[in-house]
Amino acid sequence: MRTPGERSLRSSLELVAALTGRDLKLRYQGSVFGWLWSMGRPLALGLILSFALDKVLGTGITAEFLLAGLFPWFWFQGSVQAATTTFVGNGGLLKKVRFPRAVLPVSVVLGNTLQFVLSLPVLAGFLIFSGHEPGLAWLALPLVFALQLALILGASMLVASLTVFFRDLEHITDVVMSMLFYATPIIYAADRVPDRYDWVTKVNPLAPLAESWRKILLEGELPGTDLASSAGLTVILLVAGWFTFRKLEDAFADAI
Repeated sequence: MRTPGERSLRSSLELVAALTGRDLKLRYQGSVFGWLWSMGRPLALGLILSFALDKVLGTGITAEFLLAGLFPWFWFQGSVQAATTTFVGNGGLLKKVRFPRAVLPVSVVLGNTLQFVLSLPVLAGFLIFSGHEPGLAWLALPLVFALQLALILGASMLVASLTVFFRDLEHITDVVMSMLFYATPIIYAADRVPDRYDWVTKVNPLAPLAESWRKILLEGELPGTDLASSAGLTVILLVAGWFTFRKLEDAFADAI
């Protein structure tokens, strides 16, 4: 016989699964190509940037270099931006039905995570076609994946909770994402950052993650020690996101 805690956990998981499925269906409702569009932006941007940076400017930045960073980046960006308004956009549901509020941003993050996972074979195929054969280092990909997922959950929970009381945060998040894109070594390697700006990559937990994806996929090497600092910052953000949510969730219905 299940305990009340086990029944509550099972109900929460079933609700997350249902909301994730609903989000994915609504997102691609009426679309011919469905989830294939989720790969359109990183592929198009990667090819355009590789033309501009490599062929025009002669920097030597290749398409595979860019795509190894762009696919994880769009996973992060899409998840956090979509999660920002999850509580505000479900105000009617929050006021009428009692359920674990955390399932709303979690389901959005999982939906974007599923899209990312489905896009990985396409990315892997492109890299293999470009001459980057899978190696033992690829076994470390689940570690980088789990760390980035934790980072996304922490950031999503934090911005979703704060946006209920500060609606401008939705627009601020868009601006921060644009700044964070260029502050993360996606269109450049981290070792090209001048020493006086090295602190930017050290306080940015996405920087070691971007380098780790690239190091594993392109160089066949294990992530460096910088990933430990990213893990520490991720834990801090995850705790901050959960603590903020728990402190504010009782006031969500009144504030919306």
